[in-house]
Amino acid sequence: MKKLLLEYVNVFAYTITGLIFGCAFFLLFINFYHMQELAETVDVSTYNDTNKAAIESKVETIKNNINVYNQSSYRGSLSVYGLNNVQAKLQNCVDIIESEKMMKYLELDEIGIKDSYNFVVDYKNNILNDCLVMQVVSMFNTDTVESLTNYNIISPLVKVNVDNLLDSVNYIQNNIENSDHYYFTTDSNKNNFFDLVKDSYSSTMSSYQNTLDLLVEISYWYRSIVLGG
Repeated sequence: MKKLLLEYVNVFAYTITGLIFGCAFFLLFINFYHMQELAETVDVSTYNDTNKAAIESKVETIKNNINVYNQSSYRGSLSVYGLNNVQAKLQNCVDIIESEKMMKYLELDEIGIKDSYNFVVDYKNNILNDCLVMQVVSMFNTDTVESLTNYNIISPLVKVNVDNLLDSVNYIQNNIENSDHYYFTTDSNKNNFFDLVKDSYSSTMSSYQNTLDLLVEISYWYRSIVLGG
C-alpha cells in the first residue's frame, strides 16, 4: 500500500513538473512572438525630413538674432550683464538642440515604440528641463534680465508657454507607459498600439517645434532691444 501511494505521489509530482515546464515554454513562446510584434516600425522618413528642415531654420534664426549683440562693440544703455546672460543662455539652448543626442531622432527613417518613448524622455530631459527650465526660466528670474526693455511683456509669455509644454510632454509619456495594448489579442489592439507609437512621436515633435517657436520669439525680443537700446 505504501509503495502504491509513493507511486501515485511520483506520478502527481511529474505531472505538476510537466505542467510547469509546459506553462514556462508557452509563456516564453508568447513573449518571443510579442517581442517580434513590438519590433515592427512606422515609416517617418518624409515626416522627419520636413521637421528637420523646420528645426534647422529656426535654430539659424535664433543664432542670427543673438549674434547682433557684441559686448565689445555695444554702445547702448542696457545692462551688458543682462544682455550677456540672455545671449549665453540662448546659445546653451542651441547647443543642446544641435547635440547628437537630439539630432539623432531627426535622422530616423523608421520608429518603433522604444524610439517613440526615448524621444519623449530625451526631449523632456534635454530640451524642456536643461534648456527651458535651467537656462531660459532661470535667466528670466535674474535682476539683470528683469531690467531689460519689455521684460514685462516677454516674461509672462515665457512662463505660460513653458508650463503648457511641461504639461503636454507629461501627458505623452504617461500615455505610452500606461498603454493597455501590451498583448495584441486582436488586430484592432495591435493597430491601436502602433497608432500610439506614431501619435506619441508626432505629439512630441509638435511640442518640440513649439519649444523652438518660443525660443525664436525670445530671440526676436532680444534682437529688438539690442538694436533699439
